[in-house]
Amino acid sequence: MKNLRLTQIFIFSLLMLSCSSDDSGGSNEPLNENPGINATIDGGTYNNYTYTDGIYEITYSETNSTMSINAADTTGDQITLFLNSTGGFSSDTVKIMGDTDSNNYRTYVLIRQASTQKSYYSTSGNVTITENRNHPTESGIRLVSGTFDISASTTDNSDSTTFIGSFTELEYEN
Repeated sequence: MKNLRLTQIFIFSLLMLSCSSDDSGGSNEPLNENPGINATIDGGTYNNYTYTDGIYEITYSETNSTMSINAADTTGDQITLFLNSTGGFSSDTVKIMGDTDSNNYRTYVLIRQASTQKSYYSTSGNVTITENRNHPTESGIRLVSGTFDISASTTDNSDSTTFIGSFTELEYEN
């Protein structure tokens, strides 16, 4: 388990180092100046913790109609929002935690706290995609934004927490 954790940190570190300081690609049309994931995590081993991602990656599978948003903040805490095909990914789509689609993919959120090495899995709540649009200057790239309000607990139910916030103009390949 420790090796898996170290591997995840290493991969996220590599991704952080490979990102350029200007990902706008010289865009003439302004994009949101603060893209990313912002949230408050409160309860369990978190005490009104403000989560702001340091790096993120979106994996979109057209074949399976799934989207996985993975992010890490500067303290090493990680989150995964895994969204199945139910309802698609258009603006105003609501993804319900625990929903299973026709391919047996389940929508869920995973929160991994680095300092205590605890993992929280969604028990209820939703993710709402508020906008999903073409990038204004980069062909084949989309920008997705949304909000979430999630309750989660550890697998042994010893701790529970809430995860409330938003993601803004995250880029992914279409």
